[in-house]
Amino acid sequence: MGKSISFGVWLEQWFEVYKKPNLQPNSVRNIEQILRLHTSVWLKALPMAKITPFDIDKALAEIPLGRTRVYARQTWNNAFKKACKLGYIVRNVMELSDPVKYRKQRGNALTIAEQAEFLKAIHGKRIEWVMLFYLYTGVRRCEALTLQWDDIDYGEELILIRGTKTAESYRHILLTEPVKAILDEQRKQNESHKFREGITYPPEIVFPFSATEMSRTFKKVCPAHHLHDLRHTFVTRCAECGVNINVCQQLVGHSTPDMTMRVYTHVFDEFKRKEALKFTIFPDFGNKKDG
Repeated sequence: MGKSISFGVWLEQWFEVYKKPNLQPNSVRNIEQILRLHTSVWLKALPMAKITPFDIDKALAEIPLGRTRVYARQTWNNAFKKACKLGYIVRNVMELSDPVKYRKQRGNALTIAEQAEFLKAIHGKRIEWVMLFYLYTGVRRCEALTLQWDDIDYGEELILIRGTKTAESYRHILLTEPVKAILDEQRKQNESHKFREGITYPPEIVFPFSATEMSRTFKKVCPAHHLHDLRHTFVTRCAECGVNINVCQQLVGHSTPDMTMRVYTHVFDEFKRKEALKFTIFPDFGNKKDG
């Protein structure tokens, strides 16, 4: 089969059989966009068994350097790996192609002052409660937007987050009093906005917004940051409040403690810097002169 089937035909079959039925809508959409928009027509037309590492490198070079190129390589690699496993081809050509050299931008948490301005900016707006939910929970963008009312256990005071990015993404977070209040207000808002501009959302969805709408609206009220920075802000506030790093890692669904540690280390470095500035070779012991 591998000698005759084109890469494009295999991608369609791989997507329909192994990805589309098993992933969340947002992940399905991301893969579909890679296949439709960022996989060259000429590459799709090639027989899988005849694709060379140079072909892969050339096709990747046509994609602007950034996360899209990284994700395209990951997607093609997964498709080739499955074809190898099924015996359609004898080797995964992706293993011989050059890795994509791209350094992911570090998150930029809101300062306390920026956070205060942000809260003022969203007050009274439709996005207020979903933005507060991001700030109080540290969930990823689509983890909030796919949240359903049935995922909230008021008896056990837990919220099920159906994350798909890593195994740790599928997790429970605490239903704290502030989060309860946020969800109560969002429920009221949903009842009063059942129909918006002719668009209806399933009643089981907690936050009836699209991912694009969230990112664009956030950028309007907080132009110096990205929506994902609210997640970094949550981790930063955890570090500043002394929350145990392992607990924070579990709450945000980081796959390794290294990701959480990077934020904690930065916060502790700032703390050490402030403490070090107190040093002097002439310390004041509070001694008072005899009167």
